[in-house]
Amino acid sequence: MNSILILVLVYNIIVICGIGKYLSYKAKQQQQITDMALGGRDAGVAMFSVTIAITYLGSAHVYGLMEMSFAIGAVALWFCFAHTILLCVICLGTGPWIRRVGSATIPELIGKLYGKKLRTYTACVGAMVVFGLVTLETQTLGIGISAMSGWSLGWSAVLGAAIGTAYVCMGGIKQTMWVNLVNAVVMYTAVIIAGIYLAFVLPDGWQGVTQHYVNSGEEFKLSILGTPDLLVGFGLAAIFSVVFSQSVNQQGMQAAMSAKNEQTIKKALWIAAPINGLFGVFPVLVGLAAATIPEFAQLGPKLAGARLIVELLPTWLVVLLQAGFLGALLSTFAMSALAPATIFAKDIIGANVEGGLSPAKEKALIRRTIIVIGVLASPMTFYLQPNVIPAITWLFAWLVPFFFIIVSGLFWKRNTKIATLVLLSCWLVNLFWSFTDIKHHIGLPMLENAHIVALIALIITLVGNLVIRESKNGLFHSEEAKLTP
Repeated sequence: MNSILILVLVYNIIVICGIGKYLSYKAKQQQQITDMALGGRDAGVAMFSVTIAITYLGSAHVYGLMEMSFAIGAVALWFCFAHTILLCVICLGTGPWIRRVGSATIPELIGKLYGKKLRTYTACVGAMVVFGLVTLETQTLGIGISAMSGWSLGWSAVLGAAIGTAYVCMGGIKQTMWVNLVNAVVMYTAVIIAGIYLAFVLPDGWQGVTQHYVNSGEEFKLSILGTPDLLVGFGLAAIFSVVFSQSVNQQGMQAAMSAKNEQTIKKALWIAAPINGLFGVFPVLVGLAAATIPEFAQLGPKLAGARLIVELLPTWLVVLLQAGFLGALLSTFAMSALAPATIFAKDIIGANVEGGLSPAKEKALIRRTIIVIGVLASPMTFYLQPNVIPAITWLFAWLVPFFFIIVSGLFWKRNTKIATLVLLSCWLVNLFWSFTDIKHHIGLPMLENAHIVALIALIITLVGNLVIRESKNGLFHSEEAKLTP
């Protein structure tokens, strides 16, 4: 184990264990049971804004963007643009809505709108999707640790999963929020210094990177517009899949549910959007540069950018940068593991136990589930190592119909049959679009999963609710709604 990895691990262990022990001590003093899922619903602007921003700075933003820019160039930045739009939608729309309703999970909200059966269906699919995200976060934790240590990706991922599980197990979402505040300062300080430093240590500077793509006839990789096919197939698909799915995904909404009030969520936009949106520039530049240097390019897209950072930057800066990167990945891993654990405890077990689970039993169940998720996710990295961003956008497509039935159910009409039809139709089409050649047979090869699923969800929601008369009014327009301030 080399010195860089030891220092990075020591930093994370001190921060994670220190904050976790302090929060546990405070909870014991106040004779409270730790609220693993929502942290007492008292998160202020600083904790919420940093957490919602860093929750979406995970595998895709750190090493996923290096991997994608290595292959397709600067058009990979559209994944960052999509997340900036997403944070606007969350902070001004879905975040305040779900905080007003007072639900603890997205399936619980859907249950309030459409009944217990749909709550169970969406809980199972939602947990499945977020578990898929956990496996991708585990893979990228492994990439970072492998680049520092030289170990295999599989065993590096096992170590990353162990640290990530500890990250969230001790104090739940409140611990994650406090650790995020520390890591945000470290990460952005490191990224700014590293971006400047690389200009002096790249073989021919950033100008040499530009010249490489011009000379090789791949000048399109230097433009955020790329080629028309990349712009539609990747850029627009990223916006559709990210905005329509992540704005109603448990992973991000859990932070909104823990906010002190709606105004906290709205104010957080001015901090969260810049923190999240600007970050992606650095990994995209690293991926572009790595592809132009033979010694790194031969490692392939997964490890080239990560290895470039370790080899070209001074040790102190590598430690600072990797500590920040690992902190961002651990944050997303933590929220990704907490989300399915919360859904399992509240929607699959708690909702089917008379009187629900006691706070102590719920806390214990969430912790045990997080550990099981970590144990299951890490071995999968030995056998499955998909390209991170395409895998994430595919997973996101499963959640796209949630957005449409939630918006309709809150503001327009609620009909359980229509909502069920929307979900089942979209899930079926998502499978066919992935595992058959149907999009070529019907002449729509340009449409990715997120495009077609969003289109189908919109059409069925609109037409179905217009045709069927016996629908209930939207929750925000009905007398039955008992909403929290």
